[in-house]
Amino acid sequence: MKIFLIRHSESIDDIEDCYGGIADFDLSQNGIKKVEEYDIQNFGIEKIYASPYKRAYQTAEILNKKINVDIEIIDNIRECNSYGILSGVNKEKAKIIFSYVFNMPEYKNTGYYLGTSFLGGEDIKEFDKRVENGINEIIEKSKGLNTIAIVTHGGVYRSIYKNIFKENKKIEGMEDLATTELEYSDGKFTILNKKGLIFGDNINN
Repeated sequence: MKIFLIRHSESIDDIEDCYGGIADFDLSQNGIKKVEEYDIQNFGIEKIYASPYKRAYQTAEILNKKINVDIEIIDNIRECNSYGILSGVNKEKAKIIFSYVFNMPEYKNTGYYLGTSFLGGEDIKEFDKRVENGINEIIEKSKGLNTIAIVTHGGVYRSIYKNIFKENKKIEGMEDLATTELEYSDGKFTILNKKGLIFGDNINN
């Protein structure tokens, strides 16, 4: 089975410089345009699986206007709640509003590859486990299909690369609609092509 793993397009939190995570922002107008220009017609996709968050589901819906297949929401591939109480807040305002918390030693450095979330955030190990469960659910639901798409988020992308693909490099940057083309067979994923990803240091560095 072939799989196209697609990150959602630009959302309003990107242009308003807000923390995203579990904050459920719509796509921006520019984000909508990017999806409309994305060439998905010749991929042979038979079904799309999407995160329930608007920026991912809206991306899936716009893509689906070109191919008209079923879309199914998979809750476990929603974005990580890595920002906790910062979710949905403008980043500059957050520095003022939550200055006391930012200065607490345990919250000076947080992030996926550090294995920690901000106050009120999701446990990273639990996040990785639910992402794995979500991918397993998709594989199970896709028996008999030849080609599917998964529309999800940057944090989920990082989790999949680290824990399922066993990639040892950190994903340092990710473009809107970053796409990885995969082959799945007998429990093994093989990366055929990837676009829109920037890799950095080894994960353990």
